[in-house]
Amino acid sequence: MGLARFYCSELRKGVIELDGSEAHHLIHVLRLQGDDRIELFDGIGGIAEATVADVGRKTAAAEILNIERVSPRQTGRVIIATSSAKGQRFDWLTAKCTELGVDELAIVLFERTVKQPHGSAAMQRYQKLTVSAAKQCGRLFLPGLSGPTGLAETVKDLTARYRQAQMIFGGFGEGVAGIRQYCRADADTIAFVGPEGGMTDAEEQLLNEHGAKPVRINANILRVETAAIAFAAILCADR
Repeated sequence: MGLARFYCSELRKGVIELDGSEAHHLIHVLRLQGDDRIELFDGIGGIAEATVADVGRKTAAAEILNIERVSPRQTGRVIIATSSAKGQRFDWLTAKCTELGVDELAIVLFERTVKQPHGSAAMQRYQKLTVSAAKQCGRLFLPGLSGPTGLAETVKDLTARYRQAQMIFGGFGEGVAGIRQYCRADADTIAFVGPEGGMTDAEEQLLNEHGAKPVRINANILRVETAAIAFAAILCADR
């Protein structure tokens, strides 16, 4: 077993306080004590070895012994631009895309997207889900979270930030290539996942006008979370 992992947004030498949820995990779930060794990560490539310095009823502190930093990936990044899904289905999507290594999760409001709460409280919950999943799976970088925005605004934003990215979306019919033809470690990939009712003709036309290619995962119609996770698993597999 490796060291217990905790998230800390700011790593620096010396004694640092863990926030409420991380302190609760240390104190009440794992029941760690002073001088127990732990691992801290900041979600942006920093990882530190530390010891538990102080344990209170609701607070905990750790002394960082050493810090290492890993540079972020500059190519082969996977961005899943997906419609939201109802309730816990989107929570599950968020956690599994984090585990699979997705670099950014962009929430898109398609015309047929079922309205869901996406205020600051919802986004904070999604952020906590990425932290929890990253702690469990051992990844150092948290996925970026963006949106929710309409399709046109999402395309404009993502193509400005990932200028050389290839863009794909789920498609059917004769002549639609299998997704494996677009698995490239030397290029960023933005995969668009439409809502349960499918994209409108205008939305598919917008994607086509920006160079996005329809791809086939398999012959079946997939739910939002299934399609997003399938894209993530296939595109991240050989990086």
